Amino acid sequence: MSKQQKLALLIIFISLLIIAAVIYFFFWQKPIETGVNPDIQINEPSGQLPSSPEPTDITPSDRPRNNIKYDLSQEEEHEINAGDVAKIAEAFAERLGSYSNQSNYANFEDLNIFMTASMREWAVSYVDKMKADNPYNGGYYGITTKAISTKTVSFDDDKGEAEIIVSTQRREVSLENSENTFNQDLRLVFLKDKNQWLVDGAYWLK
Repeated sequence: MSKQQKLALLIIFISLLIIAAVIYFFFWQKPIETGVNPDIQINEPSGQLPSSPEPTDITPSDRPRNNIKYDLSQEEEHEINAGDVAKIAEAFAERLGSYSNQSNYANFEDLNIFMTASMREWAVSYVDKMKADNPYNGGYYGITTKAISTKTVSFDDDKGEAEIIVSTQRREVSLENSENTFNQDLRLVFLKDKNQWLVDGAYWLK
């Protein structure tokens, strides 16, 4: 065998060794450790809800609670005083003294629930007279009233009688006279009917 043949056989042999080593490395070598312990079992989600907690010897009623219950029947009923009646008088005066000839005197109807029966009868007749004496002719007239202060002239809860004077500022607007602002007091007489204070008389003071 010549020297060239021997060299060729050596090259072939070395090449076979390299191929065998590559095949062994990629196909028969054990996988590299990943640091995960194969003995540890990982529970896969089963879709089941968690089971109820273990029962204890403590019932819900044994646990401390901060709930405070109030018995409304034990609350003292608010007694309407002179200050309350004065506030009613303020609101009544503002609504009574604010209207226009285009609103058809609706302010009196709004105040019906705050009037005694006799006061409601007077209001109906008064509105009828105002409509007859001042028929709507297309011109505008309106007046707004704002309460400034109140004065309690008398208040007797036992008799169910009270009198309040409301000081107001009034703003009068019309097409003929443009605008006019003036102050005017309103005297209101109250009567107590079934624990409710109602207006029994209203008088504008000059």
